[in-house]
Order: sequence, then structure tokens, then C-alpha cells
Amino acid sequence: MHLDHIVFLVDDLDEAIVNWRREGYTVTPGGVHADGLTHNALICFADGSYVELLAFRTPDAGAHRWARFRSFPGPIDYALAHDNLPTFVAEPTGQRLGYYAYSEGGRRRPDGTEIRWRTSWPPADVPGLPFLIEDLTPRELRVPAGEARDHPNRAQRIASLTLAVNRPEETAQRLAPLCGAEAEQRAEHWIVPLGGAQIIIRRPLPVEDDVIRRRGEGIVAFTVALEGGALRFYAA
Repeated sequence: MHLDHIVFLVDDLDEAIVNWRREGYTVTPGGVHADGLTHNALICFADGSYVELLAFRTPDAGAHRWARFRSFPGPIDYALAHDNLPTFVAEPTGQRLGYYAYSEGGRRRPDGTEIRWRTSWPPADVPGLPFLIEDLTPRELRVPAGEARDHPNRAQRIASLTLAVNRPEETAQRLAPLCGAEAEQRAEHWIVPLGGAQIIIRRPLPVEDDVIRRRGEGIVAFTVALEGGALRFYAA
């Protein structure tokens, strides 16, 4: 598996597109999700990963999985790509981590193209694990290539993402099998390599305590690598 994307919640999608383009990113409108509750735009990178700018379209999100984040815009979740979710959820690793089932979802692009995928979600009471996604339509329909991955600021890839959880060692040991890597402890945090990126797992900082208590443990920051090695940092 590899990093598919980071979900970045915004209050207003049109405003977010303007702001991220002002920072030098190429932003591609994504469309409306099948449930009609959210819509998105994509910032795609050369390695195929992307940042999903996502906004709710209705005042009431009902039982939407991310409804609790509405008061906490910023990075809220992340996904790993898989090529066979039905097999994975039936195998020991999927069962042990709690990925017991999968469901189908999709969205309609602005040009009318319908995109479909499968997702499998980790247990709600196991913090820090990603959701998994498998394309049912060609991936390039969901994650455009070419000019969509060419950014004026020379952004190349997602370099890291940071998880704030109360039990970082447990989260690291659960994540490692998904990433096909070994978890490594460094000082007071853990590192799990993920392709060209790395996942940093640590306890919440004192300034994050209130936010984590109200919105829950999970992703709180990520960095984007620019050409030449410079990093841009984004946080909740």
C-alpha cells in the first residue's frame, strides 16, 4: 500500500481553491460526492498522491463520518491505496486491525464523469489508522495527471504527516504492517516509512489537548516537499 491522499477540511471550497492557488499550487476541481453532502478539489503530486480540499455542502451533515470536524478545519484524515479490498478485509492483517468490511462510493466530476471506488474504514475506537481506498474506475479519472501535477511553486510530493495520539507506540505498531515497514522510535515519537513519505506519531502537545479532546486523535499536520528540498508545513 502507499499514501493515496490527505483530507483537508475547509469551510468554503471556492475560497480555499483561490487561497491554495495563491500559494502556487495547481488546484483541480473534483466534483460532488455521491451522498451530496460534500464536494472537493484536488492538489495532485508527481507520485500520484494528493491533498483533497473538502467542504460540506449542507448545514446538516447528519451522521457523516467527518461531521465532528466541522469546527476544526485543516487535515482531518488520510487514505492508503489498495488494489483488492475484498481480499484484504478477509485476510488476517485486515481482520486483526479491524478492517472488517468495505463499501462503495463515488463522485461526479464537473465534466459529468462518474467515478467509483471502494473504501474500508478502521474501527472508530482505534485512533490514527487510515481509511483504505480501491479504484473501481481508472485511477487517472479520480487523480488527474499531466498539468494537474505541475505546480508553479514546484511542489513535488507529500513529505510527511503527523499523528497526535495518546498511545503512539500502539498506533505505530498497528500502522507498520499496513505500510509494509518497520516502526522506529526516535526520542519521544515514532516513525513509520511510507514510500517517499513518513508518518510521525507522537502524543498531543499541550497546545493541542483541548482540540484533540473535542475532535479526536489523528492527523494534525503534514508537510509538502518543494523542488530543491524545501518543505511547507500545514497544521490543524
